[in-house]
Amino acid sequence: MKKTYLVICLALLLSISAFAETWIVAGDFTFPPFTWDEDGKGNYKGYEIDLAKALAKEMGVELKLTNAAWSGLIPGLNNGNYDALITAMTITEERKLAVDFSDPYIKVGLVVVTKPNRNDINKLEDLKGKNVAVQIGATGDLAATDMKGIKKVLRYETAPEAFQAVLNGHADASVMDGPVARDFIKQAPVLKVAVPEFTEELYGVVLKKGNTKMLNRVNVALKKLKENGTLDAIYNNWFAK
Repeated sequence: MKKTYLVICLALLLSISAFAETWIVAGDFTFPPFTWDEDGKGNYKGYEIDLAKALAKEMGVELKLTNAAWSGLIPGLNNGNYDALITAMTITEERKLAVDFSDPYIKVGLVVVTKPNRNDINKLEDLKGKNVAVQIGATGDLAATDMKGIKKVLRYETAPEAFQAVLNGHADASVMDGPVARDFIKQAPVLKVAVPEFTEELYGVVLKKGNTKMLNRVNVALKKLKENGTLDAIYNNWFAK
């Protein structure tokens, strides 16, 4: 009888796990130290990967990560391909028209990156008449587009491609999120931060417009991670080294 009881309990546990809620989180995982594919085989690493795992654990859901091109993330979310985006996306009023954002989980700023031997770019005004590389649709793209006098904004699908454009001489500078620029320079000091943070931006978890239930769940989980120190621990692991 005891053996039969154990078998039934095991079957119930397997049944429950089989029907566990899956939380599909997408992002452009080419953005270290926030997200990247360590070995090209879906072994994702980074600050936001750890954040996604912590949120999933707090909400009691099974996490499934999906790598997608930046330009297709919001359309994919709105089409129901994903449940959320955790992908270094800045909270802006324009984006709020298309999607909902959770409470912020980190504050960053944009910087200007050049080759180390460039001494003619030290402030934003020095970008006049210059070619500037950005990640398409990112806030660096928006900022560069709004700047007066820039010769041309060169748009690339990923941040590494924008940095490479500077290295190859196709662009004079790149406008990019500070942590991403500094991580690139840390790994390969072939660029420098010529203009430090000139904006203040907040990232949030991105959700389909009107999905109030999931928005509330994410915000409650974020609050708990802040209160119990998990969010600080994840931040320190990636940015306080």
